[in-house]
Parts: sequence; C-alpha cells; structure tokens
Amino acid sequence: MTLNKVASCLCILSDLLEICYPEIGCFGITPPFYNSIFLLPQSPSDIGVKYKLFTRRNTESPQVLTANVDVVQSSNFDGSTATKFIIPGYKHSASDPSYLNTKDAILEREDVNVIIVDWHDGAFQNNYARSVANARVVGALIALLMKTLNTVAKGDYFGKVHLIGHSLGAHVAGYAGERIPGTGRITGLDPAGPLFEHTDPRVRLDPSDANFVDVIHTNTNAFGMKASVGHVDFYPNGGKKQPGCPKINLFDLLIKFYKGGFEGVADILFCSHRRSQLLFIESVNSECKFKSFPCKTCGECKDGCANMGYDAPDGNPRGDYYLSTNAETPFCSEYYCVQRH
Repeated sequence: MTLNKVASCLCILSDLLEICYPEIGCFGITPPFYNSIFLLPQSPSDIGVKYKLFTRRNTESPQVLTANVDVVQSSNFDGSTATKFIIPGYKHSASDPSYLNTKDAILEREDVNVIIVDWHDGAFQNNYARSVANARVVGALIALLMKTLNTVAKGDYFGKVHLIGHSLGAHVAGYAGERIPGTGRITGLDPAGPLFEHTDPRVRLDPSDANFVDVIHTNTNAFGMKASVGHVDFYPNGGKKQPGCPKINLFDLLIKFYKGGFEGVADILFCSHRRSQLLFIESVNSECKFKSFPCKTCGECKDGCANMGYDAPDGNPRGDYYLSTNAETPFCSEYYCVQRH
C-alpha cells in the first residue's frame, strides 16, 4: 500500500472517530467517550438548540437568545443578577409543564434571568444513544452562550450561573460547566443512569463541573444514577422508588400503551424519575426545607443536616444525605425514617 493510500485510510478512520464543528470544537468516540455506542453527535443545526429567556418583565412570553452580544444586549437579560438555566432530558420538551413550573417558581422567589434550553430535535431521537451523543454538543453550545453573557455582564459572571438539568439534561449541564471554570452551581435532578453509570467523570456530571454540584436521586434502580456524582447527593426515600408512584405491571403497561402509546405509559414508567423535578420545584418557595440527614436509618444524626433542593448550598454540605417525603404534594415532611436497604 502506498503512503497516499495509507494517509487516505487514516483520514477516513479519523472521520469515523471524530467530528468537528466551528466554535465548539471536536467530539470523538474514543475512550472515555464510548458510552454513545460509537455514535457521533449531530451538528448544531440538526440539534437546533434554542435559548428561551424569561424574566419578571416577560414571565410568559420568552425572548429567544443566541450567543451574539447584540442579541443579548437587546433582550431583557440583566447582567447584574444571576442566571438560571433549565435543561430538559431525553424526549422532553422545553414546553413541558415541569420546566415551565420550575421557571415560574424561581421567578416568584427571585428577580433573575431564567433560560430554558430547548434542544427538542436532539433529545427526541428514537435511538437514546444518539441523544446521549448530542448532549455533548448541547453542553458546548450552552458554554458558548455563557461566554456571551459574561461579555455583556462585563465579566466575572460565571459564578452567578446556575445550571439545573433533569435526567440527560443533568449531564448536559456537566458538559457546559466543564468548559467554563468557575461555573457557580449545577443541580442534577436524577441524572440519567443508562450509558452513564460507572463511566469516567469526563463523560458524566461530576463535582469538578461547578463550584457547587448538588444532586437529587429518585430512581436509582431504573432511569437514574446510583453513584454519588456531586459535592452533595440526596437520596429521598432511599433514592429508588418514590412513594405515591404506581407499581409497574407489565399487563397494565401493555393496555395503557395500546390506548395511549408512549405517553400512555410515561406516567407509570417515569413517575419516580420525574419526582426529582417535583421535589425541586416545591423546594424553591416552600417554608419546609426538605431537611436531610447523613444516615440511612431512622433516628437523629449527630453530624449535621442539609437542605435538599433550591437551598442546598446553605451550610456548604458534603457527602450523601437521606430523607423521607410524602406520597403527594406537599412532598416535604418534617418526619424522617428511611429503612435500611
């Protein structure tokens, strides 16, 4: 084989293992990024990320931002206050009630910028592994917008950014924070477990992605991660199945799927996985602070407590914490008892 043919083969191999996009760089499928099952991410244009800005001046009608200084400057973005990014997960839309309710709760409590990240086309892939690959590009694009916000705010702004991601969106938040040293906070709401459990920290959300990373685990035996991946990790009701969620019965699932398709079974299948969102939403304005304990069994703990949810940074807690919640809203309970698993 001639040198030209060897070079040609190497170029073809390189194209199969890596893809590059302007402004955000290259993405490969060599270790440790083998979790997308050898699928490269789609292009930013195919994923179609949109950033929907809400403030107290426009609580219902979003302004669409881009990573362009002029666009941000002409919007309601206020560089003197914090920015909260809300990042949906797999097959979730930015218009889903849970994300809009999160936005509403935050704006009720604080006069801040809230940006809901709409990556619908990238998240609604039939092949979950493709969306897993796309998550890296979405994280890179969010980081690009964060740099623009920093410019408009005249610098020293990254510490005021709080990324809130559910499921696959939690890892998107990690990818964004990894690119921006000094990112203030990331909240992972039941970070996706499939294709992320037992992976290298560079592949998933981890404590190095922000100054403070707090995680709520609600479905560790199915769709969420078991491992502790934050500075502080909360395991309400043991973290596996949440009270009030129905037992999964195959026959019932088939009947509901026949009548209503995927949406017909989603409430049953993902009840515990989605509970992390509801717990976080309630925590924003609740007088009950979701008091959590650094022990798995019933009784008082002597090593201090932590607040799960919006007020998690209070006291700068570290480690794993446990608590009980109610089966329905209001979820917060002053009573604590989680049986040993």
